[in-house]
Amino acid sequence: MTDIPRHQADLVVTTDGPLLTCAAEGGGLGLLEGGVVAARAGIIVWVGSKAQAEVELSLAGDARWVDCGRRVLMPGVVECHSHPVFAGNRAGEFQMRVGGSEYEEIARAGGGIMSTVRETRDASPELLLARGRRHLDWMLDYGITTVEAKSGYGLNTDSELRLLEVIAELGRTHPATVVGTFLGAHTVPLEYKGRADDYVDLVVEEMLPRVAEANLARFCDVFCEDVAFNLDQSHRVLQAAKEYGLVPKIHADQLSAGGGAQLAAEVGAVSAEHLDYTDGPGIAALAEAGVTAVLLPGAVFFLGRTDYAPARALLEAGVPVAISTDFNPGTCYSENPFLMGTIASCYMGLSASEVILGLTRHAAGALSMEGQVGSLSPGRRADILVLESEDYLDLPYHFGVNPVAAVFKDGRLVRDRSGGLVSAGGLVSAGKPQAAEDKLGRAG
Repeated sequence: MTDIPRHQADLVVTTDGPLLTCAAEGGGLGLLEGGVVAARAGIIVWVGSKAQAEVELSLAGDARWVDCGRRVLMPGVVECHSHPVFAGNRAGEFQMRVGGSEYEEIARAGGGIMSTVRETRDASPELLLARGRRHLDWMLDYGITTVEAKSGYGLNTDSELRLLEVIAELGRTHPATVVGTFLGAHTVPLEYKGRADDYVDLVVEEMLPRVAEANLARFCDVFCEDVAFNLDQSHRVLQAAKEYGLVPKIHADQLSAGGGAQLAAEVGAVSAEHLDYTDGPGIAALAEAGVTAVLLPGAVFFLGRTDYAPARALLEAGVPVAISTDFNPGTCYSENPFLMGTIASCYMGLSASEVILGLTRHAAGALSMEGQVGSLSPGRRADILVLESEDYLDLPYHFGVNPVAAVFKDGRLVRDRSGGLVSAGGLVSAGKPQAAEDKLGRAG
């Protein structure tokens, strides 16, 4: 009889309840009732049932075994659209909107993005780093283990480079995986008012070469909208970005059906984001080109609007649908991805399964990181969430709370809100945990 190969692990996380791998063929949740995730050196090496684990796992001498009772296990959340590095806040503008002012009216008066730009340009790198770290800490509390961080609040060469340098430093020093996106074409700064083409010249001829030379971003984004950059200007920015080796992303069809979705398909963007007004031709173009739709329901909600992206039409057309917070100081000041899931369920008709996949597997696709994060399968990072609940249907249902009991990032425990995880000990031998095992108390 041939011996079954055994996978050596230094971390084993088990549940008697649902394990959501988000790695199923055909796009399902990959649900295992009573499952095990095993990792070595921060990478998942094995996923399966407890019975299989007895046979197929070999445990390193310093291995940690974590028993989660019947709690849900799922992949770490992938935040694929956020603006976490800035100075100041716009709480006053929110009160103006509550009083009846429109977002576009505030922006034309020098508020909106430009108010944040003024504060951010004056801020020191140390302040921006501290503020960015604080927001990433809050994201990690909510189980966000991978973060796409956009620039876009500098809008001149030196300030945009400073923002991207801060984002890169956060990537080196924060537990979360941080991915930089250059968004120099966020809006036209006041010093270029009425000269949008001249500002695009600056972005293309000066900013992009400097960003690429310093290797400060993986992606390039542009806000394609009447209040920012038109289709021709957006195309120019994204085409130049491709020539410098950056992958295109696009803020598309947020305020009007302006052809942004079709542009995303034309330039081979990895994602088109917002899409609140995308129409049939835009949906068809995204589907044909294989572009991931990143939906940001929190921004619609926070702006007090009702025109949510056509999520069901996108899904029915075969477009992968990701969900993200769009965390930013003006239009969605929340780091809670699960709240976005609830809004997506209530106003876009997404099921719990579609929400979870949107926050994990499809969000990873929006960053071209499907092979690294967004699912619990061998070869992926050991980014594992332990939920408070025994039922994954609670995620969009129990809203406004933090459902995360514990967070493992790259196989290391970085957050424990359960009150029952013993950080000392955890040694195992012969596949069985000793009395000093790490154990999460049973939910309920």
